Amino acid sequence: MAEKATDTTDEVGEYYDGVGELVQVVGGNLHLGYWDDDQDDTPFLEAMTRLTRMIAERLPLHPGQHLLDVGCGVAEPAIQLAGRLGISVTGITVSGWEVQEATASVARAGLSDKIAITWADAAALPFSNDEFDAAIAFDSVPNSPDKDKWLGEIYRVLRPGSRFIYSEYPLIAEVTPAQREVLRANTVPNPPTSMSAAVAPAVATGFEVLEELDCSANARPFYDAFLHRFAEQRADLIAAYGKDRIHNFESGITTMFELCREKIGYYLIVCRKP
Repeated sequence: MAEKATDTTDEVGEYYDGVGELVQVVGGNLHLGYWDDDQDDTPFLEAMTRLTRMIAERLPLHPGQHLLDVGCGVAEPAIQLAGRLGISVTGITVSGWEVQEATASVARAGLSDKIAITWADAAALPFSNDEFDAAIAFDSVPNSPDKDKWLGEIYRVLRPGSRFIYSEYPLIAEVTPAQREVLRANTVPNPPTSMSAAVAPAVATGFEVLEELDCSANARPFYDAFLHRFAEQRADLIAAYGKDRIHNFESGITTMFELCREKIGYYLIVCRKP
C-alpha cells in the first residue's frame, strides 16, 4: 500500500509539472471559482478570488500567525491570504515546477519574508507537532491517494483550537468505468459520494466539523468559463508552447471538464482541532 501511495503521489507531481505553464489561463489560481447563481456574470478570475475570500473569512487568523497551505499550486491563494490577513504562510506541493514558480511569484509579490514554499508530501509532513495556527487544502484533497493519512498529518501539525478548511469533488451522478478512468487520469482517484463521506476522514481523525457547504451549483460555471477563456488565449498559447501540446491539453481538459460539469460537485468543509 505504501508503495502504491508513493507511485500515486509521484503521478500527481508529474501531472502538475506537465500542465504547469498553462496556469496563466487561470491567473495562477489552481482551484474553482464561486458564482452566486446562473445569472451571476462575475468575471472568471474575480470568481476565483471570491472563493479565496470565502476561505479567508472562515480563518480567524491574526497578523503574525502561521498558515499551512497543503497543495499550494503556484501560491496565488497564499499571496492573497498573506496580504489580506497579515499572516505568514508555508505552502507545500509535490510538483517541482510549482515549487520554482511559486517561489518566483512570492518574490515578485515582495512577500518572500512571509511565504515559504517547499516540496513535501502531505502524507508525511516535515513539520513539528502543533506548529501551525491554521491549514487549508484548497482543491488538493481530491488528489490524495490516502485522505486519512493526509488529514491525520494535518491534524498533528495544527495547534489545538486551529481551523482546517478543505474542498472536495463529490460524485453527484453515476459514472461509468471509462469516466472513472478519466477522473483518475486527472488525479481524482476516489471522489466521495456524499457530504458524510467527504467529512468522514476529518471526523475519523478527530476534527470537529464546523461547517459543511455544498457549493456545487456555485462552482459549476467554472468549467465553461475556463474553456471559453482558454479558447480566447489559444493562439498565444500555441505560440508559446506549440500546437501539439496545446491541442493535447485542450482535448484532455475538455473531456474532463464536460464530465465534471455534469457529474462532479464541490464541497467546502470547515473543521477545528479541539
